[in-house]
Amino acid sequence: MAFEQFKGSLDLASALKRLERDYPPNPKLEQQPYVKGLRGGAAVLMVAAFEFFLRKLFEENISKLNAIPALIEFSKLPEQLRVKAVFHTLQMAMDGPKYSEKTAKIDRIEQILQVCKLIISEQVHPETFSETGSNPNSETVKVKFKEIGVPDIFGKIKSAFVIKWGAPVADSFIKDKLDEIVRTRHVVAHTADTLNITRKSQNDAFRFLKILAELLEKEMENHIKALLVSAKK
Repeated sequence: MAFEQFKGSLDLASALKRLERDYPPNPKLEQQPYVKGLRGGAAVLMVAAFEFFLRKLFEENISKLNAIPALIEFSKLPEQLRVKAVFHTLQMAMDGPKYSEKTAKIDRIEQILQVCKLIISEQVHPETFSETGSNPNSETVKVKFKEIGVPDIFGKIKSAFVIKWGAPVADSFIKDKLDEIVRTRHVVAHTADTLNITRKSQNDAFRFLKILAELLEKEMENHIKALLVSAKK
């Protein structure tokens, strides 16, 4: 399951965080480069783990819609999902894989033909739904769930989030907190600046991402189960 894999990946960042705890909260000048490096590394790794989780979450669950013989009628799936499954799958095949040397049209014919067969057979290509653009922020999460027929994912999970978080939060808290964590990762990755990362903020970020990932997986699984019923042949 995607969430179990995510927890395993998060352990890499947790290992850096444990090393950082060997230093005092207010490190001496000569210790600061080590502390900043460990905190910055953890910030990058936790967001990388969350991005990988998102990709696997969609691939694993969208693939449940495919079966031979087919269990569902494609026409009964949500409109947004059908549009994504047809237009974007074709577009991805036409464009070719990013960062690949195989950019010539002749090199893409086989993949395009395979995708066409998939669409004609009314199968859904899971990888079409797993693209994050290397930016797993709130907008990416919102759009990806909207594409499968869940228009307000943060609103849907808020009540469950409040229970797990243990305190009331504003309506925009989940969205804002995720964006804050992703922005921190961007700053570290592009400028190596870790001055604003504190031990508390990083502990909160770890806890937040675990709760968010667990709730996103639960909502995704429930949604796919519902589709298998509502779109049943």
